[in-house]
Amino acid sequence: MSRRMIAALGAAGVALVAQQALAHHGWGGQLREPFELSGTLHKGISLAGPHATMQIEDADGQVWDITLAPPGRTSGAGLTEDVIPVGAQVSIVGNRNADMDRHEVKTMRVTHDGRNYDVYPRRL
Repeated sequence: MSRRMIAALGAAGVALVAQQALAHHGWGGQLREPFELSGTLHKGISLAGPHATMQIEDADGQVWDITLAPPGRTSGAGLTEDVIPVGAQVSIVGNRNADMDRHEVKTMRVTHDGRNYDVYPRRL
């Protein structure tokens, strides 16, 4: 393999790792106080990406982006893509984004049909 090919593969690998690191975010941009939200599942659970996601529409029609744990942890808590149907009533407990113009919550618990799915149980 030529040096040019090795360099190109190395650069692609570094770019992929950097992209994943930038996409992953911790709790630093969230408010410290617990935030609760109830509504209708607007967009179903996705286990793609560095974090699982879903969307909830509240009683006022506002759609909220819900960030869950990484896919392995989310599915390990029993929350898979087929568990909650779109249109179902759900509630979450998490931490709202500190930017009040963003309707986003990093979520520790999702509740549906009387069952809790704790994706970050140590934070509860």
